[in-house]
Amino acid sequence: MTHQLRTTAPSRTPAASGAVVPAIGCGAAGRVAPLQGERTLSFLTRLVGRYHLTIRDLLAAVTDVGGLQSLTGMLYPDSEIHLNAQARARIATLCRVPPRVLGRALPAWTREEPCGKYRAGPVGRLMRGEETVAAWGPACPACTVARTGRRVPARRYLAPEDRVCTRHLYWLLYLPGTSGLPVPLGRCLEVVGAQRRHVRLLRRSPTGARAFEVARAVTNSWWDQPWPVEERAWPARLEATRPDDADPGWWKVAARGLITYPETVVLACLLACRPLQQRTVAASRGHLPYRLGELPALLAELAHELQRPWLARRLAAVTHGPLFTWAHSCVKIRASSEATAQKRLWRVHSAHRPRPLSDLLPQGSTGDGEQPAPHVIKRLRGHSLQAEQAFQKGLAQAHAYHQRHGHLAVPKEDIPHGYPLGQWIANLRTSHARMPAHQAAALHALYPWWNAPWSTLWQRTWHQARDPAEAHGPLQPSHGFPTTSYSLGEWLYLQCTRCPGLHPEQQHLLTQIGIDPAAAAAARPRRRSYAERFQVGLAHARAFADVHGNLAVVTHTAVHDGYPLGQWLANQRNHRRSNRQPMPADRAQALKDIDPWWNPPWHLRWQRHYYRARDAAAGHPLQAENGFNDLDDSGAADWLWRQCSKYDELHPEQRQLLTALDITTEVARSAREHAPTTPARPAAAPAPAVEGKAGHARRAADPATTTGPRRARRAAEPKRPREPGSRLGHRPDLRPGFETALAHARAWHAEHDHLAAPRDTLHDGYPLGMWLFSQRNRAKQRARAGMPPSPHLTEIAAIDPWWNPPWDLHWQRNYYRARDHIAAGEPFDPAALVPSPGTVLGSWITRACMQYPQLHPGQQHLLTLIGITPEVAHARTRRAHPWRTAVEHAQTWAETHGHLAVPRDTTQDGFPLGRWLNKQRYRTRKTGFTPAARALTAIDPWWNPPWGMVWQRAYQRVRTHPHTPATRRWLTRQRRSWPLLHPDQQHLLIAADLISV
Repeated sequence: MTHQLRTTAPSRTPAASGAVVPAIGCGAAGRVAPLQGERTLSFLTRLVGRYHLTIRDLLAAVTDVGGLQSLTGMLYPDSEIHLNAQARARIATLCRVPPRVLGRALPAWTREEPCGKYRAGPVGRLMRGEETVAAWGPACPACTVARTGRRVPARRYLAPEDRVCTRHLYWLLYLPGTSGLPVPLGRCLEVVGAQRRHVRLLRRSPTGARAFEVARAVTNSWWDQPWPVEERAWPARLEATRPDDADPGWWKVAARGLITYPETVVLACLLACRPLQQRTVAASRGHLPYRLGELPALLAELAHELQRPWLARRLAAVTHGPLFTWAHSCVKIRASSEATAQKRLWRVHSAHRPRPLSDLLPQGSTGDGEQPAPHVIKRLRGHSLQAEQAFQKGLAQAHAYHQRHGHLAVPKEDIPHGYPLGQWIANLRTSHARMPAHQAAALHALYPWWNAPWSTLWQRTWHQARDPAEAHGPLQPSHGFPTTSYSLGEWLYLQCTRCPGLHPEQQHLLTQIGIDPAAAAAARPRRRSYAERFQVGLAHARAFADVHGNLAVVTHTAVHDGYPLGQWLANQRNHRRSNRQPMPADRAQALKDIDPWWNPPWHLRWQRHYYRARDAAAGHPLQAENGFNDLDDSGAADWLWRQCSKYDELHPEQRQLLTALDITTEVARSAREHAPTTPARPAAAPAPAVEGKAGHARRAADPATTTGPRRARRAAEPKRPREPGSRLGHRPDLRPGFETALAHARAWHAEHDHLAAPRDTLHDGYPLGMWLFSQRNRAKQRARAGMPPSPHLTEIAAIDPWWNPPWDLHWQRNYYRARDHIAAGEPFDPAALVPSPGTVLGSWITRACMQYPQLHPGQQHLLTLIGITPEVAHARTRRAHPWRTAVEHAQTWAETHGHLAVPRDTTQDGFPLGRWLNKQRYRTRKTGFTPAARALTAIDPWWNPPWGMVWQRAYQRVRTHPHTPATRRWLTRQRRSWPLLHPDQQHLLIAADLISV
């Protein structure tokens, strides 16, 4: 029978108070000692049995304050009581046991000091529930009789290892709403053996108690699932321990901890094993697991120790739950010995904890065959109703997104239909270990890869690659993925190069689209069609020439409708002039049809001046006699006169062009003859030295006056003619010194295999570095003067052909360091970032790979000798500088839209281009121009304007759609605020013919 004591209002119990108070005063019943670890209310129940009273009478007397009870709470068989000091003193007097003895025996004796309703006096507080009262159970009946001499039931606080009485073979089962139930274990001796192993685990392992909590969560999650037909132990154990009058369904719920206890202890011993943790980390190969099947060693050991061979197969597909969370945390913290890491490893989240029996069993039901009262199953503790409703709302949005896109790899910033789905899924990925099982199952059923241990960008790109594979058949890695776009092909080739290091599930996904390990090994990089790019540039060049009449005025940084026409033309000219790979004749002819002089054999500056002079001379007869002063453009007139003055030195085709302007040989000669001449000023007479301020004043007024006797004499004497010197050979007296230096050079080369010695190098005391430096300077001086090289330098070149390279000598020294690095057998794989870019040598290799197309042919040849080909340089540049991929996305966007004024949420082939450009703008304004910023400037000079991007985007919309009402309103606002606009903003508006001034 359940007793309830309600104390919502003060009540008087004079009979009870009068009966007990005298007994308290005299202690008539004798000494009653508590059991070790006994509950306080259980001890009081045994105490009132000695006085032949009820627990209600004792509590009323102990908490009596002037005839009123200072007691709160309700009395149940599984309740516990907390007393203040005055009430505890009364109990100590009544049982004749010192308070210190009661404090050692009763764990809850001084755990809490309750507050009463009145100012002073004894106070008691009744509490119940598995969350507020520590774990407890019935005391072993035989042990209780042996210690008290009476057959009185008792209740004790029990740790998990204290649930088994190994002497009398009892399992001390807790049942909510009752005093507990001792279960005989005569037919389940494996439970007794598990208890002994449990005690050894706690004694030897500092993490044994926490490992047992994790293991209990794991076995309880298995208990709640349908049991497979292979499971034999649990049904047999359940039948062997069930009381005769207990309902089987009720007993299956109540005996959960008893039936799973042996497996829980075995699993706790395994999880606490340090070598098993290390093997789990090693089996993961540095990847966070997606499913338990990726850790076969862990599953095999679990199946072996639990004596269930089929368990490994069932656990292989698990992607959620306490065991997966433990394995995931073990790999994530890399089995660290730090206290904080170990705390994360043994954390059991509320979603994985076993549900309390009070939530699953009807209160007061003991399984005696009676029909239990209706009991409403409570929702999972730790998760609110509002959180569940929010999850259902997000799940509906995820379902709609999955129907449209076929996946849930949502970018974090995406807000489809006004709902922040990207942020919602990102939050779930962060807290996936704390999710309830039904929520994780719902998302897994919708999209299995919603919580993949790799980036969502990778997953989205994989879906983009799957579409062409389904439409055009399997991909062709060995042909460079011809059925995909350029950026997607580059991404697929990158995955092929990284295939051995990818996550096992990523490799499985790539296999689904036809990229198995063999295909990945045979993959070739994707190459963008040069013919297509050439046609795009040719179209822009044709449009520019239609407006301006030529291509010479295109500067290197010129942009035409968002296309970098200047850079493209510079590349075509370099290609045309290069001897390595000449430009095809049809492409050269196409450019020549647009402008015959698009790539003249002289400098482009001359061609631009020519077109300027031609425009200035249109409709005006040229008069060479007066220096072309009749032209309105004085700069063009001066240029024409200079061409006449050096007419004989011009290229024949330059003369032909000038002939089109009526400047022939006779006209040029006439211009030179009529050129204004200035009479030479006679030399000043030598002036005596003048002392004082007057002399200084005269020198300041006429700085051309020669001062000093020596300078005056030199100015008066005629200059002596000097014979031109010749350095074609050495003087005989200098040859021995040259031979000495050459011997030191040979010795240095024999030791180091090069002559790129620093300037301060000494070889056996001889300044070899300084001598080589002077020889290089002399050779460069002769080359700048147009003189032939000295014959004796061939002797140095015979020692080292690259002793005086046309590039920086610092680059040459780094090259030899790389060569020596390879010769020493050190690791060298530029495409795989070996050496690392963080080292000095790796940094130089990265810079050389970045600048590979601009390097001298000799430098490229030297790099090829050490294995750095154009393909290797491209691969290393991509890996060392991932911003180049982003620049390619920006280039693709600009080719389509003509600008880079993209909104923040813009994506290009799955790449968040808008967010990346915003970061580049912020970084450029904070730290200056970066390599990415320079590349973006070449694509769109106004990608980072000094005004707001809102104005720039509006300008681009108006430029492309100039005849809409919104455009007219925006232009009206610009006219009104014209004086406040930036000069470059005004220039853009005028250049686009949007506003006329």
